[in-house]
Amino acid sequence: MRTGELITLFRKEFWYRAVSFCLDSDTELYIVGGALRDGLLGKASREIDLVFRSPPFSFPLRFASEIGGKAVILGKDRKTIRVVKRPFIFDFTSINGSGIIEDLLHRDFTMNSLGFNVRDEQFFDPLGGLDDIKSGVIKVNSPQSFDSDPIRLLRAFRFKSALGFKIEGYTKKLIEAKSKALFPWKLSPKERIAEEWKKFLLGKNFYPALKDMADTGYLERLFPAFRLMKGMSQGSYHHLDAFNHSLKVVEALEDLLFDPPPWAGEKYLDSKVGYFKRRELLRLGGLLHDVGKPFCFRLKEGEANFRGHQFIGAKIAYGYSRALLLNYRERDFIYRLVYNHMMPLLFLKREKAWRPWERSLLSWLMRVGEDALGVFLLSLADLMATRGIKVSDEDRSLLVQIGERVKRYLDKMFGVKPLLSGREIMALTGLREGKEIGTIKERILYLQKMGKLRTKDEALKKILGII
Repeated sequence: MRTGELITLFRKEFWYRAVSFCLDSDTELYIVGGALRDGLLGKASREIDLVFRSPPFSFPLRFASEIGGKAVILGKDRKTIRVVKRPFIFDFTSINGSGIIEDLLHRDFTMNSLGFNVRDEQFFDPLGGLDDIKSGVIKVNSPQSFDSDPIRLLRAFRFKSALGFKIEGYTKKLIEAKSKALFPWKLSPKERIAEEWKKFLLGKNFYPALKDMADTGYLERLFPAFRLMKGMSQGSYHHLDAFNHSLKVVEALEDLLFDPPPWAGEKYLDSKVGYFKRRELLRLGGLLHDVGKPFCFRLKEGEANFRGHQFIGAKIAYGYSRALLLNYRERDFIYRLVYNHMMPLLFLKREKAWRPWERSLLSWLMRVGEDALGVFLLSLADLMATRGIKVSDEDRSLLVQIGERVKRYLDKMFGVKPLLSGREIMALTGLREGKEIGTIKERILYLQKMGKLRTKDEALKKILGII
């Protein structure tokens, strides 16, 4: 899209008309950054950054009143006013420096260093950002850009994930050099890290951006366990060290999420846990699934052994999820993925050895529920990313078959109707409504799903045995 077409597009937006209406002779106002970049890419932006010079806060407050939005002062320096009118968010900040050009030069990347004067509709591009947008390049404004705001290191990968742009060579080398000296959690508020990571996780180009993050060394700064996983041999089951294996698992997961097996299903993957879809959180679960290995490494008969790594890893992954400000449902989902990711391989081994395992599978499904599908998908990606001499294509095929069986069991289990209602249990036992009735009802339903109770008479006899 050309700048002229962008101006025409802006004129159709209600907020642009409101901005123009509120503008007075005392106010110098510019639209900057992402809204211009996204507009030039043909995308509608709901987050609009504006810089202004006027009597303090008079224009943003006037604008908020005009559109019926809510105005909030942000930051310790109290230099930004956010106006919220769903689904739009407008951030108004005073011009940084002597004028718009100096303000744009102080921004993060050339593609975001664009300005548009609302009064005379003049476009500003001091660093060639328009050309970089056309070329799909993420280029840092200056060597000092990352020093002035270290969160920009993570933002580079977020933009690659979201836009599919390439990080320019010099910028990538600069990120690598800065990553060795900068510690994200010490230099940036966790709220800002969490916000950038959330957008990074949602991107359509997540894996290529993650690979760049790993190559530059930033990943191990964000998640310190990965530093210990570099160069860690995993024995004859694996052809890669623990660090690169984790990346390969994410790559395999991306392929599976793009074209999932029928038993995983788009409905499950697109269902939400908190803010995220399950398919998005599976990316993080896949990345963190082996973070417990450095803390469980031992040699057993000359072979690397990581027994129990999933349990320690689940705790570490939960801690990282908490640091990223995921809510408790999202944290629990990540914890379940990591904690259980070895279970499908256990069922696989029992199937190959002709050992009975279906009863233990049913018991496990009762605990994990429908997220067993996510666990099996992660485990399948784990197996796809493993190319050691002890892993075969037959193993992968067999695991897919077990996944199909799991889906059938889940369909039956979640379709089971209780043999007895709470009222019937109260009438039989003489107990009042409360926790004890709920416990009995859950126990009866569990035995139903396990196939141990099939009729109402069997359920009645079981209750008499319980009380």
